[in-house]
Parts: sequence; structure tokens; C-alpha cells
Amino acid sequence: MPKTKPQVRKEIRELLASKCAQDLASESNKICSAFLQTRLYKESDAILSYMPMPKEASPLCITEAALKDGKALALPRVVPNSNTMDFYLIKKDLPLQSQLTKGSWNIDEPSACCENFLPLVGKFKRITVIVPGVAFTKEGARLGHGKGFYDIYIKRLLEKCRETESSVTLAGLCFDFQLLPELPCESHDIKMNLILSPS
Repeated sequence: MPKTKPQVRKEIRELLASKCAQDLASESNKICSAFLQTRLYKESDAILSYMPMPKEASPLCITEAALKDGKALALPRVVPNSNTMDFYLIKKDLPLQSQLTKGSWNIDEPSACCENFLPLVGKFKRITVIVPGVAFTKEGARLGHGKGFYDIYIKRLLEKCRETESSVTLAGLCFDFQLLPELPCESHDIKMNLILSPS
């Protein structure tokens, strides 16, 4: 019998808890370093990244490289008491940490000084979104934490990009043990275009 979403989430949480934080950080750096050598990264003029939760696959190397390489970088901020979020552009002329504040679940989020990315989508031809998740399949299926933040935002982003003819690539970021043969999926679950993992 196929596993339910809560069952998969529980199993992955237990696996993450058993892993050494230092090993996970090293794996994250390997994944990011490989992605930074790709044509996709080099041709992207906007990167939507995220600030990781503890023991979550971390895109911080990609985030820092995007700023260093002069690409537009946006990070998410959750709307309090909701299941929606928006991405905000990080200013290139200020240190990253000076533009962040503690938000939902004690995760760093862009502060009020940052500009909402969505109305500016038309300025960018190629956008890559680095997407976190509890688990993925090689075919691009994704299981999130169950709140719908990314599914809701990505739908809005894709609609905006269709209007402006900007292209979007969704790249799921995960460790090997988060890459599963199959996942329980529903019609509203958005699939990734590619998966960034060690294997």
C-alpha cells in the first residue's frame, strides 16, 4: 500500500534528525557547487533562493554566488497567519545579513526595505527557482511540509511569467535520502523541472 504524505514526512524527519549537521552542510555545498557550474545557472538573470531551516538542504552557496555574480536574487517572506508568501529582491549594494530579519519559524526573511519580486518579473528573461522540499522523485514530483506556500507562489509566478514571456525553471534541492522512487501526489502539487541532489 502506498505511503501517505504524513508517513513520508515523518520518515524523512526521523532520517534528518539522525544525520550529522556538519555532513549535511558538506553535502549541501557539493550540490550547490555542481549547480554553479551549469549552463542554467550561468544563463539565469534572476535566482529565487531560500534561507534554510536547520538540517534542510542549504542553497546558501548559490545565494551568495548569485549576489557576487551580479544576478538578481530574491528570498521568501511569509505573510503572517497565512499560507502565502512573496519573494523580495535583495539589494546588491548592502550586506545580505543586514537585509534579513527573523520571521516565521525563526527563519531569516527579507526585511521591509526589500522590493517585491513579482511585479518586476518582466525585467528578467530567465528565472531559476531553488525549491526546498521534504522529498522529491527523479521525475520532479515534490512533497512539501503541507502548508502549500510554494505551490501557491509558483502558480502566481508562472502566471506572471506567461504574461511577460519570462522563462522559469523550478529546481528542487535535496539530499540523496530525500529522493524517493514515488510520492503521493495531488493535482495541485507542482512538479519540478529538475532535481539538484548529490547523485
